[in-house]
Amino acid sequence: MREIEIKSLCKSFVDKDTKVDALRDINLTVDKGDIFGIIGMSGAGKSTLIRCLNYLEKPTSGQVIVEGKELGQLNEKELREKRQDIAMIFQHFNLLQQKNVIDNIIFPLSLQGVKKKDARAKAFELLSKVGLEDKANSYPSQLSGGQQQRVAIARALAADPKILLCDEATSALDPQTTASILSLLKEINQEYGITIVLITHQMSVVKAICNKVAVLEEGQLVESGRLEEVNLPEDKFFWLNKENELKNKEFAKNNYSKEVRNYVG
Repeated sequence: MREIEIKSLCKSFVDKDTKVDALRDINLTVDKGDIFGIIGMSGAGKSTLIRCLNYLEKPTSGQVIVEGKELGQLNEKELREKRQDIAMIFQHFNLLQQKNVIDNIIFPLSLQGVKKKDARAKAFELLSKVGLEDKANSYPSQLSGGQQQRVAIARALAADPKILLCDEATSALDPQTTASILSLLKEINQEYGITIVLITHQMSVVKAICNKVAVLEEGQLVESGRLEEVNLPEDKFFWLNKENELKNKEFAKNNYSKEVRNYVG
């Protein structure tokens, strides 16, 4: 069953006299229950694509259809409601630093008007799921990177989403912690039936949990399909441009507040 359809999607950024085609004629289908990996080097268009899936970035042209509804045809209220089905976790965790762990998880539930008692009970249930029951009253600054990402995952699950988008969710983690987060994501996929779309530049991530993969290069889809059928150019993707990666991280930090405000409406 199709959960996400991307049809002839293009995204361009224009700055004065400069135009950058970040995505060009992308066509993809993600089925319900997939763990779908999107891989490519820095600048390939991965982050732009995943942000188009929940309309944090509005495509220049083309369609994004989620569960039969074209996002571009929804008004702002309808889009906010649809986003409740599409959770997202980020590379830098993006937890609310002034709130403790349990209140970070309660936050999206409070936005939905869930009663405080019910929200708190659900938050503790999710904390147990991600293995952090003893960290309920800790603050993000007191947690390791892996623990912060587990809190972010619990927060993302609070609204019972059908789709989980992962924007370089393990890029800031060491290999051992990455493996534990990937194991948790796979468990969530199997237990809750949540469709996962993740972007990464790490071949090991794709091979560890994805059943399908798409390869992006310079804004174009060069190959997609089941993991075992796609010819993945490994050598290319083990090479990283560290300078660009650092610039992307700084850009993400500077723009997070605006993105989250837009996302939660």
